[in-house]
Amino acid sequence: MARPVLKVLALGFAMLVQAGPAALAYSDMYPPTEIARDAHRLETAVRKIYRRGLAPGLSRRERARLGKIALRFPAPKPDDALLNFYAYTQDGVGHVVMPILSLKQLEDLATAYAWLQVNRKSLSSIDLYFAMLRHKLVIDFPGGRFPDILSALGLPKDAHTQRGVDTLSLSLRNEAFAFIIAHELGHILYRHKPYADITKPQARADELQSDRFALDLLVRTNTPPMGAVLFFQAQAYAMPHRGQFATEAEWTTFLNKAATHPMSTERIALMAGTFSGPLARRRPSEAATWRAIGAGVLKINRILEEVAIQRCIAKTASASSLDDLKPSRAHVGLAGCQSR
Repeated sequence: MARPVLKVLALGFAMLVQAGPAALAYSDMYPPTEIARDAHRLETAVRKIYRRGLAPGLSRRERARLGKIALRFPAPKPDDALLNFYAYTQDGVGHVVMPILSLKQLEDLATAYAWLQVNRKSLSSIDLYFAMLRHKLVIDFPGGRFPDILSALGLPKDAHTQRGVDTLSLSLRNEAFAFIIAHELGHILYRHKPYADITKPQARADELQSDRFALDLLVRTNTPPMGAVLFFQAQAYAMPHRGQFATEAEWTTFLNKAATHPMSTERIALMAGTFSGPLARRRPSEAATWRAIGAGVLKINRILEEVAIQRCIAKTASASSLDDLKPSRAHVGLAGCQSR
């Protein structure tokens, strides 16, 4: 049975969001009691996805080269970034780090998307939410803290329990978790060096290589990367763009000296090609659906390429309030930027 078509939001992703102003405040997005309540459940889900979903798809050579893998789930800390996942190797052990705060953020993103789609509301409020996190100061929000996505959109904390939302949100969350785990395994598999030891162009090449491995592993394990698309989109709206730099030279300097995880057209094209190619061939009865999703994902690149759209997003997000995020059937917020 074909999955519901994922309506691609206007845009993006990269493994680590390069956070906007007052990034330290992200650790205060959820009450400590809520984080503590959900920590064990999220950790259990990640371990299960790795052990039962991904590990069986690894080849003998890949398992040998990866060696021992440790999954780590640190509690929120003051310098946490938004949707931040990473990996490193120490004493011969590969560590995949999945911070509880980032897992919680990503789970709520999947719930918000599923609730809006099932209830036939515009998805553009998600785009606007992440753009606001990028372009507004923490003091611009009620209570002087960044709101979590469910609160910002006015959705109930139990939105995931609604019929239809429950299954879709769980699928999207698990697919996103699987992609992230696989991506970080790619860094370990290919022995990627720490960013401090390599050039920024090499770091971006490493990200693309890890994406390629992750998408291949997901296809092998029959896991559609639809949840990963949400991750890409959320990150792209929250990250620096060419439009915030006065000249092409300044943007190039940023890319070569500061950016390790910028959203790139190559990464989007790779994701789109996975839907249109390997996934469509593997599931021929659903091929038309997957090719359509691939074409939709590829449209994300327009935002990455057009400075006027980026500047429109920044201006709109800066002037918006939480009232503009309330669920509606009409396209709101950033829709006008996309029609330029």
